[in-house]
Amino acid sequence: MSVSLEEKDEILLVINGTEETLQIITAKRENEEEPFSLLEAKTLVVPGRSVNFMVPSIRDSLNLFGYSCRDVSRIALLAGPGSFTGLRLTFAAAAGISAGCGCPVSALEYLPILAKGAAIVSGMPVWAVTHSRKMQVYIQGFEAINKSGELIPITPPLPVKIHEAGKIILSHKQETAVLAGSGLTKNKTFFDDFLAENPQYTAMPSRFNIPALQDLLDAAEHADYSHIMPVPMYLRGSDAEENLEMITSKRGISIEAAREQLKDVTPH
Repeated sequence: MSVSLEEKDEILLVINGTEETLQIITAKRENEEEPFSLLEAKTLVVPGRSVNFMVPSIRDSLNLFGYSCRDVSRIALLAGPGSFTGLRLTFAAAAGISAGCGCPVSALEYLPILAKGAAIVSGMPVWAVTHSRKMQVYIQGFEAINKSGELIPITPPLPVKIHEAGKIILSHKQETAVLAGSGLTKNKTFFDDFLAENPQYTAMPSRFNIPALQDLLDAAEHADYSHIMPVPMYLRGSDAEENLEMITSKRGISIEAAREQLKDVTPH
């Protein structure tokens, strides 16, 4: 049986499983007039293995402070774009917790939160560039942060090949801007050459490859929550979907039968 430290505490759970770095934040507040205060934040680098760590880590964080999943008041999820498997695992975990305790859930766009730290530090326009798959990235551009602290997008989030990403950035003809995200690290040779040829652009240090904890908390605190479970932001199909014909042939299933089985669970 859960023994909460204070019955009136509101418990916030934030989960970011969009990339290979899994972020789990637990925070609390006593009333709606005050901001959430951090209880614990975990950053786990577990590429392809988050299923083994996500729920046990959430449980351990809550138990450490005398709570259980039944005490969670709201859950904020990073909706993507990002890892297909990571997003499905994150949303599945949140759906299970929400079903058990009846708490509402919110889905937050990843790239604006990622870009915010770079925008504040640099004072410049920002291009968030995150890893999608080999030679491909997710990209979104933002104006310099305004006096109200708002980050205004100049493009929607886009799934593109790295050469197309370079063309999109250059098409906006900015005098200066910064680039941030895992896409730079995963495609270092390309972006090193791109930055050398276009000195008006600068790469932020790799510590800006994941969102700052306070930026995640701020976004979660001001999000809209619902008891209707949100859906992830899938901007491309999974590797399994793109290789479906090869997979079905090995299993002796026709491609038509496989598509029929997947039609209600596969995003379009």
